[in-house]
Amino acid sequence: MSIQMPGMMTPVTDTQDTTNTARQLQREKDLEKACQGFEALMLDTLMQRMRDTLPGDTLFPESNASDIYQSLHDQYLTENLSQGRRVTGFKEFLYRQLQV
Repeated sequence: MSIQMPGMMTPVTDTQDTTNTARQLQREKDLEKACQGFEALMLDTLMQRMRDTLPGDTLFPESNASDIYQSLHDQYLTENLSQGRRVTGFKEFLYRQLQV
């Protein structure tokens, strides 16, 4: 015979609640990371399109190496921008829309 005190939860329910809470937290973290990645991708595309409008660099001749360096720099810049708080607001907008 077991005695149940008022307000005490059974271990099964407590374990299930903890598991569900952990899954929900992990899901929210994954969603936030995905939204951040998508914002970085959008910012990278925006940077590429803006660079396409420039006439070019007259100081240094264009080369494959400089193109790769510029691309890596833009990627680094956009990833860091997307990690900031409210750079464009797109990450937060996506997160609110996809959070269910």
